[in-house]
Amino acid sequence: MKILPVILPALLLCGCSKAVPFPHPSGDEALKHAKELALIVPRHSGSEGAKLAAEQIERKAKELSAFQVSADVFQAQTPAGKLTFRNISAVLPGKSPEFIVIGAHYDAKKFDSIPDFQGANDGGSGVGALLAMMKALQDAGTVPPLELRFVFFDGEEAQILYTDGDGFHGSQRYVAELRRKNKLRNCRAMILLDMVGDGDLKLALSPDTDPILAATALKAAHELGYDKNIQLNGPQMLDDHTAFQNAGISAVDLIDFEYGPDNIYWHTAGDTVDKLSANSLGISAAIALKMVWKLTGMEP
Repeated sequence: MKILPVILPALLLCGCSKAVPFPHPSGDEALKHAKELALIVPRHSGSEGAKLAAEQIERKAKELSAFQVSADVFQAQTPAGKLTFRNISAVLPGKSPEFIVIGAHYDAKKFDSIPDFQGANDGGSGVGALLAMMKALQDAGTVPPLELRFVFFDGEEAQILYTDGDGFHGSQRYVAELRRKNKLRNCRAMILLDMVGDGDLKLALSPDTDPILAATALKAAHELGYDKNIQLNGPQMLDDHTAFQNAGISAVDLIDFEYGPDNIYWHTAGDTVDKLSANSLGISAAIALKMVWKLTGMEP
Protein backbone atom coordinates (compact mmCIF):
# COMPACT_ATOMS: atom_id res chain seq x y z
CA MET A 1 0.00 0.00 0.00
CA LYS A 2 1.02 3.62 -0.51
CA ILE A 3 -0.21 6.99 0.78
CA LEU A 4 -1.63 9.34 -1.87
CA PRO A 5 -2.98 12.90 -2.04
CA VAL A 6 -6.84 13.19 -1.82
CA ILE A 7 -9.41 12.41 -4.61
CA LEU A 8 -13.28 12.14 -4.43
CA PRO A 9 -16.21 10.12 -3.02
CA ALA A 10 -18.77 7.98 -4.97
CA LEU A 11 -21.80 5.67 -5.13
CA LEU A 12 -24.81 3.83 -3.57
CA LEU A 13 -25.81 0.29 -2.51
CA CYS A 14 -28.30 -1.43 -0.20
CA GLY A 15 -31.61 -3.16 0.20
CA CYS A 16 -33.33 -4.69 3.19
CA SER A 17 -34.72 -8.07 4.18
CA LYS A 18 -35.33 -10.16 7.30
CA ALA A 19 -32.59 -9.84 9.95
CA VAL A 20 -30.18 -12.80 10.05
CA PRO A 21 -28.26 -13.64 13.28
CA PHE A 22 -24.72 -12.26 13.13
CA PRO A 23 -21.87 -14.80 13.52
CA HIS A 24 -18.86 -13.34 15.36
CA PRO A 25 -15.51 -14.27 13.79
CA SER A 26 -12.91 -15.65 16.20
CA GLY A 27 -9.82 -13.55 16.81
CA ASP A 28 -7.95 -16.65 17.95
CA GLU A 29 -8.85 -18.36 14.67
CA ALA A 30 -7.62 -15.35 12.71
CA LEU A 31 -4.37 -15.24 14.69
CA LYS A 32 -3.70 -18.92 14.08
CA HIS A 33 -4.01 -18.51 10.32
CA ALA A 34 -2.00 -15.27 10.25
CA LYS A 35 0.85 -16.89 12.18
CA GLU A 36 0.92 -19.95 9.93
CA LEU A 37 1.11 -17.76 6.83
CA ALA A 38 3.76 -15.46 8.31
CA LEU A 39 6.06 -18.40 8.96
CA ILE A 40 6.31 -19.04 5.20
CA VAL A 41 9.39 -16.96 4.40
CA PRO A 42 10.22 -15.39 2.10
CA ARG A 43 6.91 -15.15 0.20
CA HIS A 44 7.36 -12.23 -2.16
CA SER A 45 5.53 -12.63 -5.45
CA GLY A 46 7.18 -15.07 -7.82
CA SER A 47 8.97 -16.93 -5.03
CA GLU A 48 8.51 -20.55 -3.98
CA GLY A 49 7.22 -19.20 -0.67
CA ALA A 50 4.44 -17.28 -2.41
CA LYS A 51 3.43 -20.46 -4.22
CA LEU A 52 3.39 -22.39 -0.92
CA ALA A 53 1.37 -19.61 0.71
CA ALA A 54 -1.23 -19.72 -2.07
CA GLU A 55 -1.46 -23.49 -1.74
CA GLN A 56 -1.87 -23.21 2.03
CA ILE A 57 -4.69 -20.67 1.68
CA GLU A 58 -6.38 -22.74 -1.02
CA ARG A 59 -6.18 -25.86 1.14
CA LYS A 60 -7.64 -24.10 4.19
CA ALA A 61 -10.45 -22.57 2.13
CA LYS A 62 -11.35 -25.98 0.69
CA GLU A 63 -11.76 -27.33 4.22
CA LEU A 64 -14.83 -25.05 4.44
CA SER A 65 -17.29 -26.99 2.30
CA ALA A 66 -19.77 -24.12 1.91
CA PHE A 67 -17.28 -22.28 -0.30
CA GLN A 68 -16.40 -22.77 -3.95
CA VAL A 69 -12.64 -22.36 -4.16
CA SER A 70 -10.51 -21.66 -7.23
CA ALA A 71 -7.04 -20.40 -8.13
CA ASP A 72 -6.25 -17.97 -10.93
CA VAL A 73 -2.62 -18.43 -11.98
CA PHE A 74 -1.33 -15.75 -14.33
CA GLN A 75 1.84 -14.02 -15.41
CA ALA A 76 2.64 -10.32 -15.57
CA GLN A 77 5.63 -8.23 -16.45
CA THR A 78 7.36 -6.45 -13.54
CA PRO A 79 10.66 -4.59 -13.03
CA ALA A 80 11.98 -7.97 -11.83
CA GLY A 81 10.93 -9.62 -15.10
CA LYS A 82 7.89 -11.74 -15.90
CA LEU A 83 6.54 -13.30 -12.69
CA THR A 84 3.85 -15.86 -11.93
CA PHE A 85 1.06 -14.72 -9.61
CA ARG A 86 -1.78 -16.62 -7.95
CA ASN A 87 -5.11 -15.23 -6.76
CA ILE A 88 -7.19 -17.53 -4.57
CA SER A 89 -10.96 -17.04 -4.57
CA ALA A 90 -13.46 -18.59 -2.15
CA VAL A 91 -17.10 -17.94 -3.05
CA LEU A 92 -20.08 -18.37 -0.73
CA PRO A 93 -23.06 -18.63 -3.10
CA GLY A 94 -25.96 -16.29 -2.45
CA LYS A 95 -29.50 -15.87 -3.66
CA SER A 96 -28.52 -13.29 -6.27
CA PRO A 97 -25.89 -13.06 -9.04
CA GLU A 98 -24.75 -9.79 -7.48
CA PHE A 99 -21.82 -10.03 -5.10
CA ILE A 100 -19.55 -8.31 -2.60
CA VAL A 101 -15.78 -8.84 -2.67
CA ILE A 102 -13.92 -9.11 0.64
CA GLY A 103 -10.19 -9.06 -0.03
CA ALA A 104 -6.71 -9.23 1.46
CA HIS A 105 -3.21 -9.74 0.07
CA TYR A 106 -0.99 -12.60 1.16
CA ASP A 107 2.32 -11.75 -0.50
CA ALA A 108 5.08 -10.05 1.50
CA LYS A 109 7.55 -7.36 0.51
CA LYS A 110 10.84 -8.57 -0.98
CA PHE A 111 13.91 -7.58 1.02
CA ASP A 112 17.31 -8.96 0.05
CA SER A 113 18.57 -7.68 3.40
CA ILE A 114 15.80 -9.50 5.35
CA PRO A 115 15.56 -13.00 3.83
CA ASP A 116 13.25 -14.20 6.62
CA PHE A 117 10.87 -11.21 6.44
CA GLN A 118 7.55 -12.42 7.89
CA GLY A 119 5.11 -9.71 6.84
CA ALA A 120 2.96 -10.82 9.77
CA ASN A 121 0.77 -7.72 9.85
CA ASP A 122 1.35 -6.49 6.30
CA GLY A 123 0.05 -9.57 4.52
CA GLY A 124 -0.65 -12.11 7.23
CA SER A 125 -3.27 -10.24 9.26
CA GLY A 126 -5.78 -9.68 6.46
CA VAL A 127 -5.58 -13.32 5.41
CA GLY A 128 -6.19 -14.47 8.98
CA ALA A 129 -9.19 -12.16 9.31
CA LEU A 130 -10.74 -13.40 6.04
CA LEU A 131 -10.34 -17.06 6.95
CA ALA A 132 -11.91 -16.41 10.37
CA MET A 133 -14.85 -14.66 8.69
CA MET A 134 -15.30 -17.61 6.35
CA LYS A 135 -15.23 -20.08 9.25
CA ALA A 136 -17.89 -18.05 11.09
CA LEU A 137 -20.12 -18.07 8.00
CA GLN A 138 -19.63 -21.81 7.49
CA ASP A 139 -20.44 -22.61 11.13
CA ALA A 140 -23.56 -20.43 11.03
CA GLY A 141 -24.81 -22.05 7.81
CA THR A 142 -25.41 -18.61 6.34
CA VAL A 143 -26.93 -18.30 2.86
CA PRO A 144 -26.50 -14.59 2.07
CA PRO A 145 -28.81 -12.57 -0.20
CA LEU A 146 -25.77 -11.68 -2.32
CA GLU A 147 -22.84 -13.88 -3.24
CA LEU A 148 -19.80 -13.27 -1.02
CA ARG A 149 -16.41 -13.52 -2.71
CA PHE A 150 -13.38 -13.81 -0.45
CA VAL A 151 -10.32 -13.06 -2.57
CA PHE A 152 -6.70 -13.51 -1.51
CA PHE A 153 -4.55 -11.34 -3.76
CA ASP A 154 -0.99 -11.94 -4.84
CA GLY A 155 1.28 -9.13 -6.02
CA GLU A 156 0.14 -6.27 -3.80
CA GLU A 157 3.70 -5.38 -2.89
CA ALA A 158 5.87 -3.62 -5.44
CA GLN A 159 9.05 -5.39 -6.51
CA ILE A 160 10.82 -2.04 -6.36
CA LEU A 161 8.49 0.98 -6.18
CA TYR A 162 4.75 1.42 -6.77
CA THR A 163 4.37 2.48 -10.40
CA ASP A 164 2.36 1.30 -13.38
CA GLY A 165 3.44 -2.31 -13.79
CA ASP A 166 4.82 -2.66 -10.26
CA GLY A 167 2.42 -3.57 -7.46
CA PHE A 168 -1.29 -4.46 -7.12
CA HIS A 169 -1.02 -7.17 -9.77
CA GLY A 170 -3.58 -9.47 -8.15
CA SER A 171 -6.32 -6.91 -7.63
CA GLN A 172 -5.82 -5.41 -11.09
CA ARG A 173 -6.03 -8.87 -12.60
CA TYR A 174 -9.21 -9.65 -10.66
CA VAL A 175 -10.92 -6.46 -11.85
CA ALA A 176 -9.73 -7.08 -15.42
CA GLU A 177 -11.32 -10.54 -15.28
CA LEU A 178 -14.59 -9.05 -14.00
CA ARG A 179 -14.52 -6.65 -16.93
CA ARG A 180 -13.71 -9.41 -19.42
CA LYS A 181 -16.62 -11.51 -18.11
CA ASN A 182 -18.95 -8.48 -18.07
CA LYS A 183 -19.37 -8.86 -14.28
CA LEU A 184 -18.29 -5.41 -13.09
CA ARG A 185 -21.90 -4.28 -12.80
CA ASN A 186 -22.67 -7.22 -10.51
CA CYS A 187 -20.07 -6.17 -7.93
CA ARG A 188 -21.94 -4.14 -5.31
CA ALA A 189 -18.94 -3.28 -3.12
CA MET A 190 -15.40 -4.22 -2.18
CA ILE A 191 -14.07 -4.39 1.40
CA LEU A 192 -10.29 -4.68 1.82
CA LEU A 193 -8.52 -5.68 5.04
CA ASP A 194 -4.83 -4.80 5.30
CA MET A 195 -2.58 -4.34 8.35
CA VAL A 196 -5.40 -5.13 10.80
CA GLY A 197 -3.48 -7.04 13.49
CA ASP A 198 -1.65 -4.31 15.44
CA GLY A 199 -2.30 -4.46 19.20
CA ASP A 200 -3.14 -0.75 19.23
CA LEU A 201 -5.80 -1.01 16.52
CA LYS A 202 -7.09 2.18 14.91
CA LEU A 203 -8.58 1.63 11.46
CA ALA A 204 -8.40 4.95 9.61
CA LEU A 205 -10.68 5.37 6.58
CA SER A 206 -9.21 7.11 3.56
CA PRO A 207 -10.83 10.44 2.52
CA ASP A 208 -11.92 8.95 -0.83
CA THR A 209 -13.95 6.19 0.86
CA ASP A 210 -17.47 6.05 -0.50
CA PRO A 211 -19.59 7.94 2.08
CA ILE A 212 -22.12 5.12 2.36
CA LEU A 213 -19.37 2.57 2.99
CA ALA A 214 -17.73 4.90 5.51
CA ALA A 215 -21.04 5.37 7.34
CA THR A 216 -21.65 1.62 7.24
CA ALA A 217 -18.21 0.91 8.72
CA LEU A 218 -18.73 3.42 11.53
CA LYS A 219 -22.21 2.09 12.29
CA ALA A 220 -20.96 -1.50 12.30
CA ALA A 221 -18.14 -0.62 14.69
CA HIS A 222 -20.50 1.33 16.95
CA GLU A 223 -23.01 -1.50 17.21
CA LEU A 224 -20.20 -3.93 18.05
CA GLY A 225 -18.75 -1.58 20.69
CA TYR A 226 -15.60 -0.77 18.72
CA ASP A 227 -15.93 3.01 18.22
CA LYS A 228 -12.40 3.61 19.51
CA ASN A 229 -10.95 1.27 16.88
CA ILE A 230 -12.05 3.19 13.78
CA GLN A 231 -11.98 6.76 12.56
CA LEU A 232 -12.46 8.95 9.50
CA ASN A 233 -9.84 11.17 7.89
CA GLY A 234 -7.05 8.64 7.57
CA PRO A 235 -4.32 9.08 4.95
CA GLN A 236 -5.21 8.66 1.29
CA MET A 237 -4.23 5.08 0.45
CA LEU A 238 -3.26 3.38 -2.77
CA ASP A 239 -3.97 -0.31 -2.09
CA ASP A 240 -5.74 -3.35 -3.53
CA HIS A 241 -9.09 -1.55 -3.30
CA THR A 242 -7.88 1.06 -5.80
CA ALA A 243 -8.39 -1.13 -8.87
CA PHE A 244 -12.03 -1.54 -7.86
CA GLN A 245 -12.49 2.19 -7.31
CA ASN A 246 -10.94 2.90 -10.70
CA ALA A 247 -13.51 0.55 -12.24
CA GLY A 248 -16.38 2.47 -10.63
CA ILE A 249 -16.96 0.01 -7.78
CA SER A 250 -17.57 1.36 -4.29
CA ALA A 251 -14.65 0.20 -2.12
CA VAL A 252 -13.20 0.70 1.36
CA ASP A 253 -9.74 -0.02 2.76
CA LEU A 254 -9.90 -1.13 6.41
CA ILE A 255 -6.29 -0.42 7.37
CA ASP A 256 -4.29 0.73 10.38
CA PHE A 257 -1.27 2.40 8.79
CA GLU A 258 0.35 3.25 12.12
CA TYR A 259 2.20 0.06 12.97
CA GLY A 260 4.24 0.77 16.07
CA PRO A 261 5.52 4.21 17.13
CA ASP A 262 5.94 6.30 13.97
CA ASN A 263 5.06 3.20 11.90
CA ILE A 264 8.41 1.69 12.93
CA TYR A 265 7.51 -1.95 12.19
CA TRP A 266 6.11 -1.47 8.68
CA HIS A 267 8.34 -3.00 5.99
CA THR A 268 11.04 -3.85 8.53
CA ALA A 269 12.31 -6.99 10.24
CA GLY A 270 10.04 -5.97 13.14
CA ASP A 271 6.86 -7.05 11.32
CA THR A 272 6.71 -10.36 13.17
CA VAL A 273 4.02 -12.62 14.63
CA ASP A 274 4.68 -11.47 18.20
CA LYS A 275 3.21 -8.07 17.24
CA LEU A 276 -0.14 -9.57 16.21
CA SER A 277 -3.17 -9.32 18.49
CA ALA A 278 -6.02 -11.84 18.41
CA ASN A 279 -8.27 -9.13 19.82
CA SER A 280 -7.46 -6.68 17.01
CA LEU A 281 -7.88 -9.38 14.37
CA GLY A 282 -11.26 -10.33 15.82
CA ILE A 283 -12.38 -6.69 15.91
CA SER A 284 -11.33 -6.07 12.30
CA ALA A 285 -12.99 -9.25 11.06
CA ALA A 286 -16.17 -8.45 12.99
CA ILE A 287 -16.42 -4.90 11.62
CA ALA A 288 -15.92 -6.14 8.06
CA LEU A 289 -18.47 -8.94 8.42
CA LYS A 290 -20.96 -6.62 10.12
CA MET A 291 -20.58 -4.32 7.12
CA VAL A 292 -21.41 -7.27 4.86
CA TRP A 293 -24.51 -7.94 6.97
CA LYS A 294 -25.71 -4.39 6.48
CA LEU A 295 -24.78 -4.05 2.81
CA THR A 296 -26.59 -7.28 1.92
CA GLY A 297 -29.68 -6.36 3.94
CA MET A 298 -29.25 -9.18 6.47
CA GLU A 299 -29.80 -6.49 9.08
CA PRO A 300 -30.57 -2.75 8.88
